[in-house]
Amino acid sequence: MSLSLSIVMFLAGLGLFLFGMSQLEEALKVLSSTSFRRFLRRTTSNPVSSMLGGTLTTMLVQSSSMVGLMMMALVGAGVIPLYNAVGVVLGANLGTTFTGWIVATLGFKLDLAALAVPLMGAGALWSVLLARREYWLAWGRLVLGLGLLLFGLDAMKGSMEAVSALFDVSVLQGYPAILYLLVGVLFAALVQSSSATMMITLSALNAGIVDLPSAAALVIGADLGTTSTLMLGGMTGSAIKKQLALANVLINVVTAVLAFSLLPLLLPLIQSSGLSDPLYHLVAFHSGFNLIGILFMLPFIRPFSRFLERRFLESEQDVRTYIQNVPVTVVSEAVEAVCKEVECLLVRVVALALQNMKLDGSSLELGDELQQRLDKALIDAGSFESRYDDIKMLEGEILEFCGAVQAGTVTPAQVKCLH
Repeated sequence: MSLSLSIVMFLAGLGLFLFGMSQLEEALKVLSSTSFRRFLRRTTSNPVSSMLGGTLTTMLVQSSSMVGLMMMALVGAGVIPLYNAVGVVLGANLGTTFTGWIVATLGFKLDLAALAVPLMGAGALWSVLLARREYWLAWGRLVLGLGLLLFGLDAMKGSMEAVSALFDVSVLQGYPAILYLLVGVLFAALVQSSSATMMITLSALNAGIVDLPSAAALVIGADLGTTSTLMLGGMTGSAIKKQLALANVLINVVTAVLAFSLLPLLLPLIQSSGLSDPLYHLVAFHSGFNLIGILFMLPFIRPFSRFLERRFLESEQDVRTYIQNVPVTVVSEAVEAVCKEVECLLVRVVALALQNMKLDGSSLELGDELQQRLDKALIDAGSFESRYDDIKMLEGEILEFCGAVQAGTVTPAQVKCLH
């Protein structure tokens, strides 16, 4: 196989791998949206359980970006506080390393093509024959995506081995580790996947194109580069989304600095642990430095979250509190956001009525949380006319948002709740 053909095969394998990953993620969104969100809500009562929940969820859905975007919807709807969402994002960094262990254990030990072709065929046939029902179609896409992942990985592995035979790999020796880290950042940001970068790095290490320290630097950069997904998701969003995106970036920057600083110590320690395969050394290093990052950041989650809450403060002109934070396509969180927004509307109405009639709000005997919200609304500045206009504007925003939610796929119970 010529060098140019090897490069074409590598790019084709990368394309199939990324497309398979997208099919897998889309299928998991349909199959796991309700159950995983319920699981995350139950396991986010404190920072430690949030971290463990984020780790386990990412291991199951195989995408830290998907978990991060899910957390944006949950925290935007007011379902969980910011500091617990930060804990889930922290745990997701460790959960995403599970992919490397699977590939290092099975992907380079088995004949992937023998598994991939039947899976692709079965998934494609399933998707065509059962396309009318979204749930069954999602299972077909799941099987198809898994087959494409394996086939793409096999193509990348084979092309890397051909390149190493035709290409003088010694020209890559001697470059500083920081250069490999920057390459990892750029590539992961371009393909929007640290897992894809990890697979390529494992293929290159297996073929002898890069040595273990260079591969380790690439993996550190990949974890940093994948933060671009949440950055894009929060760039044009509300304050809470920007805060969570910033949390993801800062967590990964701190972890990358720690990992790069400890690189000369961690790698020899792992190599002396009894693992003989360099592929296992790399994935152990990946899991190890992410675990170190978690242990370093976990005690500071609450003060770190308070720091984030002071960033990107919302404009006072926006009358909405929750519904602008949640996409209408994420129906369960959108319905919860509407419920909370209606509570805000009622608080505004009661505060305006009490103020206009010169009545004392403490006589209503509300709960502590509602009383605090009412007291805050009572001291807000503004004339009767301007505050009434805000109430009518918020009512209109809620009705428009409800209409947009119902334009999608909603259950009768959700429609009833919205009404």
